[in-house]
Amino acid sequence: MTDINPQHFIDELRFDIKTNDQIKARLVMAHLGEMDSQTQRMALLELSRAPDTFAFPLLVTVLAGALESDQEPTAVKELLFSKALDNPTMLAQMLIREVKPNHRLVLAEVAGEIKLDEATPILLSILSEERDEKMLRGAIKALGMIGNPSATTPISEFLYSGSVELIIAAIQAMGMLGTPTAIQRLAEKLGSDADLDYMILDVFALSQEPEALERLNATLSAQHAHLRNAGKQRLTDIGRKAVPVLINNLRYDDPDLLIHSLNVLGAIGDESAITPIRKLMHNDPKDANVRFAAYEALGQLPTAKGAFALSQGLNDPVDNVRAAAAGAIDRNYNTVLAAGIKNMIRDEDPAERRISRTIMDAVCDTIFLDVIQEESFREFALEYLCRQAHGDVRAHFAALLKTHGQAELATAIASSTCTERSNVLKVFAVDDSKMILNIYRSILHNMGCEPVLFEFPAEAIKRVATDKPDLIFTDLNMPDISGVELTRTVRQHYPKETLPIIMVTTQNECQDNDAALKAGVNAILNKPFNEQMLRAAMEAHLK
Repeated sequence: MTDINPQHFIDELRFDIKTNDQIKARLVMAHLGEMDSQTQRMALLELSRAPDTFAFPLLVTVLAGALESDQEPTAVKELLFSKALDNPTMLAQMLIREVKPNHRLVLAEVAGEIKLDEATPILLSILSEERDEKMLRGAIKALGMIGNPSATTPISEFLYSGSVELIIAAIQAMGMLGTPTAIQRLAEKLGSDADLDYMILDVFALSQEPEALERLNATLSAQHAHLRNAGKQRLTDIGRKAVPVLINNLRYDDPDLLIHSLNVLGAIGDESAITPIRKLMHNDPKDANVRFAAYEALGQLPTAKGAFALSQGLNDPVDNVRAAAAGAIDRNYNTVLAAGIKNMIRDEDPAERRISRTIMDAVCDTIFLDVIQEESFREFALEYLCRQAHGDVRAHFAALLKTHGQAELATAIASSTCTERSNVLKVFAVDDSKMILNIYRSILHNMGCEPVLFEFPAEAIKRVATDKPDLIFTDLNMPDISGVELTRTVRQHYPKETLPIIMVTTQNECQDNDAALKAGVNAILNKPFNEQMLRAAMEAHLK
């Protein structure tokens, strides 16, 4: 309880206003926080009626004192903002004259909040003359809020300050300015520090102006994996507005750029990307990773009307590409596709059965349930699922058949047993593509290994701490945690000699490779991979 009588408090404040006694008024207002809410409202009402020459400096003093106690009296600040809007000239004059740091900070904040453009030259002079970091941050923030383009270059100089707090303030202010030059300066800062990079990319994503979208798009070709991954995620979050920029990328003969652009277009799922992706595939890209990414993207888009074009992917010479095409067909299955695929299955080489294997290894439920009616496929499926397929795949299709009223087939598959394997190698595979993980599962199983699959790197890291595998295959470009970051973390537990890590990536950047090797990977393989590649890598790094 306060010892000050509320009525005496109000009476004294009224008297100080009447006699223009600033000193006593400050002493009185120092006890504002001790008053009940009704008394506080009455005091502010009295100040709202007082002349600006009296109320303005008094309110600034109250707020300056609050800075030291970390208590922000919101109602006082609102009244000061109101006074400043009514009398901006007084605010500017006080900002010029004031020398007390906290008072000047309050004035700078108010100038920024009300976007007082005439305060710009005053704040710019603070940037050039002031040495106090707290004051510099306040001036930078205020200039960003005011938004005068003339502040762009002076603020940009603080992007290279020795103080992280000043750099952060400059990034945020440049984002508020949002001029093409500000966006350019922020783009030039990228690559120095991952946390600051993410902050800059957030600025671009929030802006969504053409220049900002172009800068986000440029991260798809960045040398740093964390920039590519973060840029992809933000473009995905932006959604439809980013699609035209991404579609434009499909005109370039740059496999890495094409792959990343296709990944994002698929994740966004906007149907305007369908025709450009089909046009890209019509030109028959030589890079299998591009073809894989294109089919994977089409699988995420509503391509049912022209889905027949997807069937050509089932004849691709690369396993991964066939799997991606099968996945796309499965999501867009229709009667035209069904007829075409059944013909392809009837005509395929009985010694290889590449299409039939792909349908099962890629776990294409819709296709499987339709073509299981075909005698040639049914005979092969029973043989393959019972004798060769991974146990998870076998169990999945047995359950699927049972659910759809084919209990006899389901029982035949479920009751089959595989020969027990001894001394099998436990291999972790980490990739954010479910399709790639399905391919790992099939290949590693065929090689006699026990594949353990992870779509999220964090889960793999957690598992490694308690369950050491014999080897890890990991992708490079993954959201949240890259393959390089995963490797660094695993190396805290196991050295290269006791747990080999092999990076498998579509990227072929020297900087990525150097970062991966420095982090502790044993080898780097380029996608698309096949059984021969994985076998050779494992033989080279496992005793």
